[in-house]
Amino acid sequence: MISTGKSLAMLDRQYYENLRGALQKVADDLAIAAEADGAFIAILEEDQRFSPLLAGGRVTETERAVFMTSTLDPETDVLVYRMLGRPVTLISNLVETDPRVSPSVVTQLGVSAVVSVPVMREGRLAGLVLVVRRGQNDPFTHTEVRMVEWFATAIALALENARLYHETQARLAESQALHQVTLALLHKLELEEVLQIICDEALHLTHASGSAVALLEDDGWLRIPYSTGEVPEMKGRVRVDKSVIGSAVRKGEAVLVNHPAQENLSGLPMSVLAVPLRSQNRIVGVLQLVHQGQAFIPEDVRLIQIFADQAAVAIEHARLTRQVQEMAILEERHRLSRELHDSVNQLLYSIMLYSEATLRQMEQADWERARHHVERLRESAQEALKEMRMLIFELRPSILGQLGLRAALEQRLRSVEEQVGLNAALKWRVNSPLDKRLEETLYGIAQEALNNIVKHAQARNLFVHVVQSGQSLILRIEDDGVGMDVENLPPAGMGLKTMRERAEAAGGKLSLQSTPGQGTVVTFEVSL
Repeated sequence: MISTGKSLAMLDRQYYENLRGALQKVADDLAIAAEADGAFIAILEEDQRFSPLLAGGRVTETERAVFMTSTLDPETDVLVYRMLGRPVTLISNLVETDPRVSPSVVTQLGVSAVVSVPVMREGRLAGLVLVVRRGQNDPFTHTEVRMVEWFATAIALALENARLYHETQARLAESQALHQVTLALLHKLELEEVLQIICDEALHLTHASGSAVALLEDDGWLRIPYSTGEVPEMKGRVRVDKSVIGSAVRKGEAVLVNHPAQENLSGLPMSVLAVPLRSQNRIVGVLQLVHQGQAFIPEDVRLIQIFADQAAVAIEHARLTRQVQEMAILEERHRLSRELHDSVNQLLYSIMLYSEATLRQMEQADWERARHHVERLRESAQEALKEMRMLIFELRPSILGQLGLRAALEQRLRSVEEQVGLNAALKWRVNSPLDKRLEETLYGIAQEALNNIVKHAQARNLFVHVVQSGQSLILRIEDDGVGMDVENLPPAGMGLKTMRERAEAAGGKLSLQSTPGQGTVVTFEVSL
């Protein structure tokens, strides 16, 4: 269980100030009701010392300073020692000569009478209330003592509410942190973004002063790609067998070292918590947290262990996403290589052959045949230019993810179709935002159809329609080119296989209409 003192320190500032203000009023009212000169409240800490919280009533600034700067330690304070051993109400009307309270904080205050009442929470000592009088021969009555005990019960209730509030905050923070990591999974964030979220949320959960993620490598090293705050090992590599963070890998469990001998740059001792990151029963790394001058508590360890399991899944997901992206890039490079070999290289070879043939005809003064070869050379150069424009456009960063489908289609038509002499027009009539995946499908189909027009259609005009009709979306691409015989078209020809696969994956329907000499229409329809 978290100590009352620590739980108060962890409260957000506004709540803490409100609680302290309420307890200050309780202390002032208690002093008045008991006809006392002062009322003092202290909170029990984990180390079995009491921390002064506040002083109320008609206390002088000197008395307030004496109490607030006192160390209420059972080794030096008899009253505190007795209260820890037997938490019951203690009344002393002769403080100076009473061995039960001397020496103690009340003798330092110079008072003559005191009522010391324990603040109990769920049967455990949580704090201490001291009500004092300065005047001689002015003992506390039974009724006044009962009143102090009643006030102590009210104080215990306020402290219990503070504890419950802190626990609620902690559970909410835990839920939010896990939610953030889940969002990182759903949104397929880059690995660097995932690591930043993990470190930031771990700090938020434990109020630590630094955090780092170390990823396990095959050669017995841990690589630290991201850290924030004050951590012993910054970015770089550390050995598994020669580091605190590596001990979590060696032992396969959380390692906690509170106030180790190692100091940080400020000269203060640092506590270290290292928790293994597991994915599918395999350790993939370590989440390390450090506390400057403070100790981690069991609740911190429990919470970070839960958090680490979710974090490990997010890291592995980000790694797999990166691998898929790298494979996609490699596949795209291979595809472009094939395109260059199958189209541009062949066209350039044709240009070379026509050039050599032209030179031979010119040497023989056969101008008619030379002119014919030059015409073929010009056509081959134009075809090569078209192919290169399409390949260069595909190599450029796509604006699809940044500005959406409409802007991407407009850029494509300007950069490729218009540059090769086609009259291109886009008709856009969509009423609601489109899903990102659907936009990728639509653009992929449109790009394949447009490539076919540029390469094969010999068209002068083309039209791209993107129209929303009720709960359906229709993509229609038509040209006035040479058309084709759809009945005798190979199933995998003209990029149809790729377009059909995209359409089926999106749950839509692709159709092709064409007649030789009358152009071609490609239509894709999908439900929204």
